[in-house]
Amino acid sequence: MSLSFVAKNIKAKSLEATESNSSSRLPFLDRTRGLIMIFMALDHALFFWSSGRINNEGLPLLVNGAVTFNPLGVSGALALIVMFLSSLCAPGFLFIAGYVLALSIKKRQTKGLSSSSINNHLWLRGMLLIALQVFIASPAFNLPMLIQAKSLSVVTWGTFFSLSVLSTIGIGFFFLSVGRHISPWKLFGISGLLYLLSQLFLPSFPRNFTFHQAIEQAWQTILVLPVPFSPSFLVNNNFPVIPWLLPMTLGWLYGHTYAKQRGVAYEAKRFAISGFSCLALFFIFRSAGIGDYLLPNGTFQGFIGLSKYPPSPDYFLLYLGLVFVLLFLFYKLPQTSRIGGSLENFGQVPLLFYNTHLWLYTAIPALRSNFNGHSLLFGVVIWLLGLLILYPLCHWYLIWQSSTKVHIYCPKLDHSPRLVRRQANLSNVLFGKGLRVNR
Repeated sequence: MSLSFVAKNIKAKSLEATESNSSSRLPFLDRTRGLIMIFMALDHALFFWSSGRINNEGLPLLVNGAVTFNPLGVSGALALIVMFLSSLCAPGFLFIAGYVLALSIKKRQTKGLSSSSINNHLWLRGMLLIALQVFIASPAFNLPMLIQAKSLSVVTWGTFFSLSVLSTIGIGFFFLSVGRHISPWKLFGISGLLYLLSQLFLPSFPRNFTFHQAIEQAWQTILVLPVPFSPSFLVNNNFPVIPWLLPMTLGWLYGHTYAKQRGVAYEAKRFAISGFSCLALFFIFRSAGIGDYLLPNGTFQGFIGLSKYPPSPDYFLLYLGLVFVLLFLFYKLPQTSRIGGSLENFGQVPLLFYNTHLWLYTAIPALRSNFNGHSLLFGVVIWLLGLLILYPLCHWYLIWQSSTKVHIYCPKLDHSPRLVRRQANLSNVLFGKGLRVNR
């Protein structure tokens, strides 16, 4: 077999692998997720740099024996815009996570992988997400408290077990490893029922929740009720599992019912119908004053001032509706769009982006011991500068990821002494100078 034939064979299989990988993806998912992560970065940049940011929307609190739900208060236009954009993030992030996971499991089943192998994959991924939350993401969020306290006394079990969106997705993987054996419609129905029950009994939870937290109350925090952060708690969590399983199981349902033979256009149509239906229901419910414990007060801010902690039915209708519409619009965007390509650059590496952007935005305030010392507008500038750093980082990671996948398709070469030098030269030609990968 000639050397030139081997070289052509390797190159053909490499390009075939790259094209197969790109064709198996749905670009509108990556684009929507990329935009969501950009908005997430805006919210977190302001969390570390600026004051005046809206937070804890709708958080149930016990004040003088009565349950109240934390309102938005009086906020400027920029704070309101940031709140609106960042509110897209969590429901969209979890919906797409469930959707992509369903596609991944279907692909593994098609390849003939055993049920135990798939379950092991789900459990390992879930544990990885929880570990990333506890050891990387949460320490970044807790760094301002630690530096301002100037003492390690605030490092408690509650500080260590600070759960949030990654850990909720991880626990969701555990749930889906069991729930995948039943119909996705039934699974979504179970999740929906649990969610509605948690909303129905929501006012009773703060009355039973004491600040001296026991094991039972820790489980309540993990599953149902977010709490104001405190080092004295056994567990802190602002994304309880039961409410946030709803968008994840909805994504799982959509992913499982996606039929490749019907085409991507049909899927985009489903998203368009779902999106406009959700938005119509939101306006009906909100106008009638149902679906949220924070009632509209006749102002635009009051109308969109919805409970996020925990998420209300109106919150899900509005923001999942907008996520559906975005999925449809990004389908309509041409494949060659530079905007779409830039968003895909972020959307294809969600874990890298999420964990990196937190430490990127917290690093300088930590070094200066000055958190929340600037205006919202200054924080927006910092957000844009951070994106300029994150973009090439994500791009380089994608190139590296593509190159490792290409190497997998390299056939096993003869390692006899006479051919070692020639094969090393061949590898340098094909890979050492970088095989060009089209995305």
